[in-house]
Amino acid sequence: MDEEKNDLVVVDENTDLSILTDPEKVAEARKVLNAESLALIAQIVDEQNLERTKDLTHLFNVNQNKKTMIRVNKLSDLMDVITDQAVARFTNRPDEISNQDLMNSLKTVQDLIERGTKQASGVQDTPLIQINQQTNEVNVGDTGINLGRDSRERVKNAVSALLSNLLAQQQATDDVVYTDVEDKTEEDNPDDI
Repeated sequence: MDEEKNDLVVVDENTDLSILTDPEKVAEARKVLNAESLALIAQIVDEQNLERTKDLTHLFNVNQNKKTMIRVNKLSDLMDVITDQAVARFTNRPDEISNQDLMNSLKTVQDLIERGTKQASGVQDTPLIQINQQTNEVNVGDTGINLGRDSRERVKNAVSALLSNLLAQQQATDDVVYTDVEDKTEEDNPDDI
């Protein structure tokens, strides 16, 4: 059994880098990754076991990371070309392109590289489901009606109370589970009394 290596990758004359430099090999790698992606999606859709679904989702994320890494490498090459062009234009022909256009190009490519790098390195830290708590804040501003401080405070309190009441009703509704229509109580439907 091979031991897992934790060493840095060493590039020597035996390392095949053509996957990143040969357009045909890059296209073939993309084709393989796209086929794997579609196969994983089909398996995820058909899978009923939650643990197996999580495993397949993890494999799908790894597949997407591979695709992202290929893109990031290509965008990195593009960033080098744009950087070289920027230096040449600033040095030799600064009047041909506006500084803003050149900087916008550099920023766009840099943002794409950063997003791709973050996506490739951060998938393990991202939960499958994330719950965000919503907070409702009420501000009574200039409405065109002259309200005094006390009036604004009363409006704010009334709206906050309404929001709290709606939230409580929603939570109560979410907590009620009906097993049968006849099992409803007076609390569930007070209009039927």
